[in-house]
Amino acid sequence: MSFSKEDLLAKISSYDILNHYLLPYHNSSKLLAAKNISNPFQAEKQETPSFNIFPTMGSGEWRYKDFATGDDGSCFDFVMKLFNLSFPEALAKINSDLTLMLDTVQKPIQSNRLLAHSTSKFEVKRKQFTDAEKQFWLKFGIDEQTLKKFNVSSLEEFSTTSRIGNPYTIKSGTENFIFAYENDNWIKLYKPLDEKKYKFQYLGTKEQGFIFGWQQLPENGDLLIITGGEKDVMSLVAKGFNAITLNSETATMPKSVVEELKLRFKTILVLYDNDETGLKQSNILSVAYGFHRLVLPSLQNNGKDISDYFANGETLEKFNDLLLTAIKNPAPVELDVEKSVYNAVELLARGSLEKQYLMEPIFPQKGSAVLAGKPDTGKSQFARQLCIQIALGEKTFLDFELNPIHNRSIYVATEDNDDSTRYLLNKQFSGLGKQAVENLRFIFADTMNQEEIIKNLNEQLTLEPVDLVVIDSFGDIFQGNDSNNNMAMRNTVKTFDKIGKEHNCLVLFVHHINKAAYRVAPGQEHIQGGAGLVQKVRLAIVLSEGGGDIRYFTVVKGNYCPKMYKENSLELNFSEETFLFKNTGRIIPTSELGTQTESNNKDERYNELVEIAQKIFKDKLVSTGVFVQEFCDITKKSIPTAKRAHANLIKFDLIEKFNGVYRLKNSITAENNSIIDDEDDEVPF
Repeated sequence: MSFSKEDLLAKISSYDILNHYLLPYHNSSKLLAAKNISNPFQAEKQETPSFNIFPTMGSGEWRYKDFATGDDGSCFDFVMKLFNLSFPEALAKINSDLTLMLDTVQKPIQSNRLLAHSTSKFEVKRKQFTDAEKQFWLKFGIDEQTLKKFNVSSLEEFSTTSRIGNPYTIKSGTENFIFAYENDNWIKLYKPLDEKKYKFQYLGTKEQGFIFGWQQLPENGDLLIITGGEKDVMSLVAKGFNAITLNSETATMPKSVVEELKLRFKTILVLYDNDETGLKQSNILSVAYGFHRLVLPSLQNNGKDISDYFANGETLEKFNDLLLTAIKNPAPVELDVEKSVYNAVELLARGSLEKQYLMEPIFPQKGSAVLAGKPDTGKSQFARQLCIQIALGEKTFLDFELNPIHNRSIYVATEDNDDSTRYLLNKQFSGLGKQAVENLRFIFADTMNQEEIIKNLNEQLTLEPVDLVVIDSFGDIFQGNDSNNNMAMRNTVKTFDKIGKEHNCLVLFVHHINKAAYRVAPGQEHIQGGAGLVQKVRLAIVLSEGGGDIRYFTVVKGNYCPKMYKENSLELNFSEETFLFKNTGRIIPTSELGTQTESNNKDERYNELVEIAQKIFKDKLVSTGVFVQEFCDITKKSIPTAKRAHANLIKFDLIEKFNGVYRLKNSITAENNSIIDDEDDEVPF
């Protein structure tokens, strides 16, 4: 071999090498930095993926790391380990596989283990259903004819390869049934007697958007039931109903599919499991598309779905009664985010009348909110911590109940880059004692404009819905020249508020307060942007500093927030080590926060202005230009601030114009000290 790794890296990057060989282990065209996937060196898929790639600081070299095992290395280490090759063999393989033409003769380098791509290959050995297997299906009312209709077979064994290419075979037995839901070139295995995590397995490449039962539907009909699994579909069809199931109860339906089904069936009803996930997801599907909904009663023997309902001996007649009752109740009006005019009947038919919270009883489940504060209070850390704990599926945040639907969140970073975010993220996950999860996604938008951010957000939210989107920070997505323009502020909020309502999530803006408000009690009037921003969002929170590690969480606006949280502030502890917040359990009256009241602050500023005026003018005549220059020299503040100070001196009647310049008036009083200010800039003194 006549080339070195330097020669190779001159033609292709370390990222492209890693991405090429990791393609079989993730579902996207490009693997993103810090996106966890299952470890390709392990035989079984990880329940909590811990393997990712990342660029090193300084050199920019891409490397891999598994945070569960601590294993890490370069792209060459990865190829050597994955294919059991020496270093020269790994270089030759990369050169050959990626057609880099560094040798005049290109010879395929064989791996000492099977290629991971072979995991999509499989073989099955079918057999007749045994009596025990028939009895298993019959207790759910599913006979051999129904199994045949849905292409369900019994397997004697199946053979495939693990994710790293190791071949293996699994045989069925009297205590290990293996059933196959067969499709054209892929199979979903159902092993009902195995442990929960091994009950389902795919052989081949699963068809995207596949709907079980679709091919068996008639052209049209009176009733279609959308249920929670293949067994449930067959149990219903065996009783004479039309039924389908999505890939999972948390899957969403494309609008085109919904429109077609509504044309083909007079009534569509959602019938999911009666557990927490099933109840939540069936309600979402029902309200989103205007479907009827049936919730099963409590079942014996830990039953939760319609097949369990029949297995417990419930009759078809009783089920029909449940169906009739559910259908008699009006279905929710299909959610239409463009619709703006409703009559009272339509409005009340939109679904649940109970207020829905993401964090009860403060953060709403959808719409828009703002979290504001001065620099270094930890606003971004707070928002990121909320994203993390939602993505982890945790039940509480700061001792308040979390009610996420998807356990997913997106963080749009317009200020922090990927390096700083990785550092902060690692600190927070470590502080929580948790591993990173794929349910938290980041969009690094420091070079994007508002349209590009919206496009990216809509794509990501369509791909996978989330509970929370954080925009950090609001100032970078505001379109307008004047942040005090209420209409411009409202229009910016409206754009993102619409995204929240379309995708049933909360959009949380991270923002700033005015400098004049740094030492006063929190109030909505202190949030930058004037009334336009605060009026449009449903929730406004100010995060302020106490002594040391103490922070105060204050609701300054909350449309559906209890009064006690608007009048009092929560005391939090912020750790500079982990960047995590904890609730201390103390509640402080908001009026007691701040070192001085607004009125006292104005008096102090007036007195400062008088002192500066006496220093600059004394007994001389001073032009506006000279005043501005001397003001800036004394205070170290900006020219616009100096000009506002000059305007205030005239307004307060402290100086008067004389022959085109200004001089002090004979007496200086403290009356009418209504200071001209700009809440988006420095105070003039």
